[in-house]
Amino acid sequence: MKKNYLVVALMVLGLTVSCNDNSNKKSNQGKSVPVITINYKDTLIQNSFVADIQAKKNIEIRSRAAGIIEQIFVNEGQFVKKGQRLFKTNDAELRMELNKVTASLRQADADIRIAEIEVNQLQALYAKDFVASNELDMAKAKLASAKAKRAYVDAELRAVEQRISFTNIVAPFDGVIDVIPFKEGSLVENGALLTTLSQLNEVYAYFSIPENLYFELIAHNKMGKHQKIELILPNREHYDYSGTLKTAEGEIDPATGSIRYKVMFPNPERLIKHGTSGKLVISEREENAIIVPQKATFSIQDKTYVFVVGKDQKVKMQNIQIGSTLRESYIVTSGLKKDDVIVLEGTQSLRDGDVVKIKENATSKTRK
Repeated sequence: MKKNYLVVALMVLGLTVSCNDNSNKKSNQGKSVPVITINYKDTLIQNSFVADIQAKKNIEIRSRAAGIIEQIFVNEGQFVKKGQRLFKTNDAELRMELNKVTASLRQADADIRIAEIEVNQLQALYAKDFVASNELDMAKAKLASAKAKRAYVDAELRAVEQRISFTNIVAPFDGVIDVIPFKEGSLVENGALLTTLSQLNEVYAYFSIPENLYFELIAHNKMGKHQKIELILPNREHYDYSGTLKTAEGEIDPATGSIRYKVMFPNPERLIKHGTSGKLVISEREENAIIVPQKATFSIQDKTYVFVVGKDQKVKMQNIQIGSTLRESYIVTSGLKKDDVIVLEGTQSLRDGDVVKIKENATSKTRK
């Protein structure tokens, strides 16, 4: 009876070994995977940046003389031309002061005339030795004093006239009027904020880039090599005009480790206002780029890898460097070369050195 049990056990063991051998043979045949062949391709890279939009010019219009606002000639939101009158403050007291200074100027002119006559008379008498030289010198000194007094009064007159001109506030350039906090009849102090004026025929969108990206662009001579700069408005609409990249700031912000750039956009309809927010989309053409689908990659300890398929059908883990990210792909800057074959899908079930079988009709190429 025991001999029968032994025979049965040996038969079961033999069947198990046979099944394992068949399984190993099947596993050695390799897993069937789709692959992609690396090639060069010209592509367009788009980078997005948050932008702070400012008017070409934006200044505060302040009073330069204390007084009561007599007239306001403009409305909030109105477009004005350079030199157009905006406000008029009362100048009655200044006019009175002007009259006084004008009278003093006339008196100074009269004093000069009297002194000149005296000098002329003394010069004639001095020539005939009727007066001493010190009397003539005294008369000349009086004339010089009168002329100095006249110059001082004239300077006072010009100062009063300038202060009167300050009561007429005009636009320093073409622009749009902002909020007007005061009304006619309001008493304003010297330096009070009357409104703000924005020149909106052009606007500047300011954005920052990290210093490492800045030096990378400089090193590869890519600064200003973009194809197009677009502006996306807060309502997610694309602005009708393309932008022009302008010069950067002269220093890197130590707090953020970034440098600031600006993009100029034409704004003929004055649609964009000072202080608007938006997003810049800068498109850059990349020639002979190696593009890899994101699904073909995997990460280990902050490093990105792909499986490269060798001629012996064995896969090898290959570390790659990613330059830019597209919607569903990466642009690889190093780690791969033309005609390399990589696994497209199923990387999570593979290990370094595994033998694979390429799926028929599954090999794809990115052609230039």
